[in-house]
Amino acid sequence: MAMQQCPNGHLYDDSKNSSCPYCSNGNSINVTVPLSEGHSPVGGNMFPQTAPLDGFGGQEYIPPQPHVQPPVQNEFPPTAPVGEPFGPTIYKADVVNENGIVEVRGWLVCLEGARRGEDFKIHGEKNTIGRGGENDIKLDFDTSISKGVNAIISYDLRNNKFFIFWGGQSKNNIYVNNQMLMTPIELKDYDVIEIGSTKMIFRTLCNDEFNWEEIKKAEKDEK
Repeated sequence: MAMQQCPNGHLYDDSKNSSCPYCSNGNSINVTVPLSEGHSPVGGNMFPQTAPLDGFGGQEYIPPQPHVQPPVQNEFPPTAPVGEPFGPTIYKADVVNENGIVEVRGWLVCLEGARRGEDFKIHGEKNTIGRGGENDIKLDFDTSISKGVNAIISYDLRNNKFFIFWGGQSKNNIYVNNQMLMTPIELKDYDVIEIGSTKMIFRTLCNDEFNWEEIKKAEKDEK
């Protein structure tokens, strides 16, 4: 094998090539083209040229945008609040007549305070007392009373009795006949209840002489 050198300095085998294959861009078998010469390797470049980091052919480089998952559509309607389809709860003791009036079981009558002389109805089951609007007996005129449930007067439907106990949401002391309420006690006619700056006297409608249940029973027997 006789190696020749062309005027450009390339070495080639003159037994296989009549002239420098590098200068003439010719391809021949078993000829390796040096990468440093700036010519494509045998068979052509199989990979595209990498664009310079600061050029991109005169175009602004826009990085690929991340794939954003579209929000999942809610296939189910929002859940209705519990109890809404069925209407408000009607307790057994809160029986109403044909005109929608709830039966009164007793009263609290204000003796001292901004609403002196005003009465507050007591119905069946539990009756909450406090300054907040969620209470059954709302004493919103007395700012010295907590908004939560200060006390509860509960009517015992089976035994036709009334009881009072602490509501658990008040910093106020509660007094019944000048005695601080510590445990549930039975209420009697003319007992005086004191919360904040308000004093109220307790009066019964349902007692040994009168009971709505007895009237209902008598009406049922007549039918």
